[in-house]
Amino acid sequence: MNFAQPNLAFDKARAMPLAYRQDIDGLRAVAVLPVLLYHAFPATVPGGFYGVDIFFVISGYLITGIIHKQLLSSTFSIADFYSRRIRRIFPALITVVLITFLIAWFVLPPRELKSLGTNIAGGAVFIQNFILLGQVGYFDLAAEKKPLLHLWSLAIEEQYYIVWPLILMLIGSWRRRSLAITAALAAASFIACLIVQPRAPDYAFYLPVTRAWELLVGSGLALWVGERGADDRALPLADRRLVREFIAWAAMLAIVVAFWRYGRTTPHPGVHTLLPVLGAAGLIATSGTLVHRYILSSMPAVFVGLISYPLYLWHYPLMAYARIQFVDGVAPAVMWSIVIASSVLAWLTYRYIEQPMRFGRSWVPFKVGGLVCGMAALGVVGLFVDRADGVPSRIPESIRGFMLTGEETSVHWRRGKCLLLPDQSAADFAAECAGDGRHPLVVVWGDSFGSSLYPGLAHFGAERGFDVAEFTASACPPLLDYVHPDRRHCRGANDFVAERLAVLKPDLVILYSTWSYSAEDLRKGLQLTVGRLRETGVSRIVLLGPPPTWLGDGLVSNLLDYYFQTYSVLPARTFYRSNDNWTRALEEFLEGQTRTLGIQYISARRIMCNNDGCLARIGKDGAELTSYDIGHLTYPGSIFVARQALDAVPGFDK
Repeated sequence: MNFAQPNLAFDKARAMPLAYRQDIDGLRAVAVLPVLLYHAFPATVPGGFYGVDIFFVISGYLITGIIHKQLLSSTFSIADFYSRRIRRIFPALITVVLITFLIAWFVLPPRELKSLGTNIAGGAVFIQNFILLGQVGYFDLAAEKKPLLHLWSLAIEEQYYIVWPLILMLIGSWRRRSLAITAALAAASFIACLIVQPRAPDYAFYLPVTRAWELLVGSGLALWVGERGADDRALPLADRRLVREFIAWAAMLAIVVAFWRYGRTTPHPGVHTLLPVLGAAGLIATSGTLVHRYILSSMPAVFVGLISYPLYLWHYPLMAYARIQFVDGVAPAVMWSIVIASSVLAWLTYRYIEQPMRFGRSWVPFKVGGLVCGMAALGVVGLFVDRADGVPSRIPESIRGFMLTGEETSVHWRRGKCLLLPDQSAADFAAECAGDGRHPLVVVWGDSFGSSLYPGLAHFGAERGFDVAEFTASACPPLLDYVHPDRRHCRGANDFVAERLAVLKPDLVILYSTWSYSAEDLRKGLQLTVGRLRETGVSRIVLLGPPPTWLGDGLVSNLLDYYFQTYSVLPARTFYRSNDNWTRALEEFLEGQTRTLGIQYISARRIMCNNDGCLARIGKDGAELTSYDIGHLTYPGSIFVARQALDAVPGFDK
C-alpha cells in the first residue's frame, strides 16, 4: 500500500507547487494505526482494515492534483511521473521484500516458500491482487501467515497509476467535463462493486475495477478543486467556519464508526465502505478546523503519517512470521514488540533509504535504473523459487522427502468436480461423483477432509467389491440448513446431495468433516441430516470423527521446525504441536450426538492416536506422512484410515 504519496510536491523545473498540508499526513496516521492494530489484535479495532480505503482516497486526491495542475500548464511528463513513482515506491518495497525473502529461505518449508515466491514475482510487477485471487481471501485465517499478503493494495494503486494519467491526458482537452467523466467512472466502479461483492466477495475485494471508485473519489475531489481554481487550504466546501467544523467532525465520526462498528463479517467493499471513503474526502475537503489543528496536524500524527508507507510494509511480514513461529498464538507482549519494531524499522527506512533515493535531482536516471533493475531481480528470484517448487534442495537431506507440497495428495482428489471449490455450486458436481451405478455403494459426504478420505475408500472399493461416490465441498460440513458466512453455496450443495442420495439409495453413507463448528450448528445439522437420510431409506450411517490435527502451518512445517530445534526427525508418534486436547473434547461431543441419533461413530483419532502420541509418520521406516497440512490426509494416510474405518463397519470389512 502506497501510504505516503507525495504530499509535498514541488518540481523546480516546472514551478508547479502543491501546498503542503500537515493534516493529510495526520490523516495517514488515522488510517495506518487502525490497520496495524487490526492485524495485531483484530478484536481491538474490528474495522481497522478500512484504513486502506482511506489511503485510496488520499492517493487519488494527491496524485490527481499533481497531474491535473501540470496538465493545465502543459508541463506534464508521463516519463517524469513514473520516474517519481519509482523513486517513491521502490526503495522501501525492495528492502522489505528482500528481507522477507531472506527470512523465509531459512524458516519456510518448500510449499510455503513456493507460495511466497509467487507473491514476490507478482509484487514485483504489481499484480499481487490477481495472484491472491487464486490463493487466499483477505479475511481467511490462512491469510494471517502470508508475509506479503498486504501488497495487494499497493498493486491496485499502481494499476490505477498506470491507467489514470493516460485517461487524464485523454480528457485534458475537455477540462470542463473532466469532473463529470470522473464521477461517471466512479459511479460505474461502485455499481460494479455492489454487483460483484455478494456473488464473489474475493473478486470484489481484489479487483481494481471494483476498488477504483475509492481512488476516483479522491481524484474527483482534486479535479473539483482544480476546476474552481481554489487554493488547497481553502476548498469550496470550507467557505464558512461552522460548516467546516460540522463537516470535519461528521467526517471523523464516520471514520470512527467504520473502525469500531463494522468488522470482517461486514460486506466489504460495499455500501458500508462509503463511510470511511466519504469521511476521508470530507476531511481532505476542509481545513483549519479543530480536528485539523489539534488532531490531524499534531506532531505525533504527522510523524506517523510521514513513515506510514514503510510502517505498513514492515508490520505484516513480521506479524506473519510471528504467527508461523508461535503456533499456540502470539502473546500480546510479543505482538506489541512487533508493532514497536515495525515503527523503528519504518523510521530507519524512511530516513536512510527513502529520503536519499526520493529527493534530489542529481543522478536521477541512475537511481531509477538501479531501482528498476533491483525490482526486476527480485521478480526473477521469486519466479525461480516458484518454478523450483520452493527449492527443496535447501532442506537437510534427512528430512527433504517429508517436505510435501500437497500436490502429491491433490492428484488423487477431484477438485472442482466432486470437491466443490469456494465459488462453485451444486450444479458443478460431475456425473462421475455418483459412482458407476454398482452396489453396494459407499458415499462419502463432507468438506475437504471428506475429499481426503475418498482416495482411501476408492483403493479398497475394487478389493472389497463396492462402488464409491463422493459429494464434498470446501469448508461445507454435511449439515443440512448450515449457512457458512464465506461459502454461500454450502446450503444449496447439501440440499442437492440429500436429494441425490434419495435417488442413489447408497448402502453406506460416511459423514466426514473437520467438525470444527459450533455445538449448536453440529447438534441441529446432524439431527436434520440423519433424519433426512433415514427418510430416503439409508439404513447405515457412519460419522467419522475428526482426525489428529496439527497446530501452526501443519505437519510439514512442524516437522521442519522440530528438526531445526533437535536436529532429529519428528517421531512417528508424537504430541509435538498436536491439537489433541481440542480433538478429544470435540470427539466426546460428537460421540454423544451419534448415540442420541442412533448412528455409528468411528473415531479417526483412536485409529491414529494412543497414549504415546498421534501418528505423524507411517509406512516402512515411517517414510510417509499422514497429513501434509493441519489435518488433510495424504494418500497413504487416507488408505490407512479408510482400511480401519471400513473394518469397523459390518459388511464392508475384510
